[in-house]
Amino acid sequence: MMTLESIGDMVTGEGFSEAELDRIAEQFDPPSQALTEMVRRVANELELDVCSIYVLEKDRQHLCLAATMGLNQSSVGHVRMKISEGLAGLVAEQLKSVSVAAASEHPRFKCFPEAGEEKYSSFHGLAVIDEEQLQGVLVVQTIEAREYSAAEVELVSKFAEAIAPTVRKCRLVEYVQP
Repeated sequence: MMTLESIGDMVTGEGFSEAELDRIAEQFDPPSQALTEMVRRVANELELDVCSIYVLEKDRQHLCLAATMGLNQSSVGHVRMKISEGLAGLVAEQLKSVSVAAASEHPRFKCFPEAGEEKYSSFHGLAVIDEEQLQGVLVVQTIEAREYSAAEVELVSKFAEAIAPTVRKCRLVEYVQP
């Protein structure tokens, strides 16, 4: 198991340096494949059951699942929500993180059965901002209902910052200008 220090290095140092993220971004095309690789690595390294990225669509009123590790892959590109619904929508609407130990009990909870997310209890979502604009939402989830520690929240926040340019590119290339 990784220590918090080694996880921090993954996001800010050796494991997920800017050079590593650039390499992943260049290696995979389209950008959503780079995001899929990035969320896969983070989910595995942080021992999360789910790590997903929702991109803000062109109308700036909807989020669409663009990459996931843990949810059904067939739901990528198909799970879509208004920013006025669901916990990911709440993150986008308020531009601040939302952390819930038992997501299904939250008034904004919305289950997307096609994603296979009904078995996940905890939810932590962060706005992904690049060039001072919302680009999407990063979500991590676990089967077990639990609170996320301050250290975990900070690490996921660093990851969201680090991948923001790739989320922006994915949004522009695949969701805004198709």
